[in-house]
Amino acid sequence: MTLADGSGIRTTKLGPMLGAELHGVDLSRPIDAATMDAIRAAFRDNPVLVMRGQDMTPSNLIAIGDTLGFIEPHSILQYRHPAHPQLSYVTNVKPDGTIDEYGQNKRAIDWHIDGTFKTRPDCITFLYSIAAPSVGGATQFASMYAAYDALPPDLKARAETLSCFHMRGEGWKCTAPPPPLTDAQKASGEFDGSVHPLVIVHPDSGRRSIYASPTHTSHVVGVERAESDAILDAIYEVATRPEFQYHHHWKVGDLVMWDQRATMHRAGGGTPRDQKRVMLRAMVVSNLRADAA
Repeated sequence: MTLADGSGIRTTKLGPMLGAELHGVDLSRPIDAATMDAIRAAFRDNPVLVMRGQDMTPSNLIAIGDTLGFIEPHSILQYRHPAHPQLSYVTNVKPDGTIDEYGQNKRAIDWHIDGTFKTRPDCITFLYSIAAPSVGGATQFASMYAAYDALPPDLKARAETLSCFHMRGEGWKCTAPPPPLTDAQKASGEFDGSVHPLVIVHPDSGRRSIYASPTHTSHVVGVERAESDAILDAIYEVATRPEFQYHHHWKVGDLVMWDQRATMHRAGGGTPRDQKRVMLRAMVVSNLRADAA
């Protein structure tokens, strides 16, 4: 199915529940207000938005991110862009060309929502493909709108009343935590963890969404650990159903933006060790407390 508006921008659905391709936009050029409004409208309805064949520079990515909000540098310092620290690399190769074992085998292999451990979590993330493998290396997305809608009535009613504590890399299903923080990061207080509602209302779409990150959601507040795990496991089973997913297979020039308040994601793995998978990332933050139900 293809949707269109008067701007000439077309949106083609990629999956039944999630994923859409946006046609008719060249993000390497300055974007006028009407085009940005069209992008915002498409993104509101499609929280994983794919724009192929883009020719982006770091400055282009920063300009788009700045239009949508504040870009916050990533917490893993070694992957930050040396000239543009707002941006970071997602890569399986080191600067010297050798294999980055963490990027190849462990990074982001668990389902997660970025930055839930922060008081002001990530809102929108961009990934731009610089080098893509011929096989493997997909990014998998799951709709947390669909997860909420599909919860059994009793679990849905219970989830509406609950909040969760989030701590970086200490999620109840985390198997591959991120690299350790520096002493300065630990002392900053920015990584002390945060509490957010288990169900949020998206500020733009008005839809309810599950806000649980298996990598960073430690536990449900106010209940015993066994009960917390049971609640989160039941939600996880629904949220990761195949019919709620879209798997993006990367090509060079792909720009994918996704909404952290409506999706979770993970790296699908399978990149051959002799092929590069290199992307640039920008992460836009907002204050979830102001957006929450």
